[in-house]
Amino acid sequence: MTAREKIPEERRLTIRQEIVRLLAAEDQDVGALSRAIGKSEKELYDHLAHLLRARALVIVPAECLGCGYRFERREKVKKPGKCPRCKGTHLRQPLFRANRNAAAGGAGCARRQKESG
Repeated sequence: MTAREKIPEERRLTIRQEIVRLLAAEDQDVGALSRAIGKSEKELYDHLAHLLRARALVIVPAECLGCGYRFERREKVKKPGKCPRCKGTHLRQPLFRANRNAAAGGAGCARRQKESG
């Protein structure tokens, strides 16, 4: 094995299960999740989008720190670029929360496969 090859870390839970477990304990932004799981924010956005489609997580909307505008109807997991009301860019990132039903029974495709098969 060369010095550049990385040994994969051993996990008991999938990354998505770990995200749901962390979010069941408290609301977090993608930066906090990245630090807790040890994966890049870019990689986590794909997992968060999947969990959102699977209804395993809920988004606490981003908010403009200048005028207080809340991005209530936004369904994207990434932070918006600027406020549509005041055009400010000083925004609080969206927070993520585990859907209580998903946190209780596990999340995602694995659960659906067990139910259907």
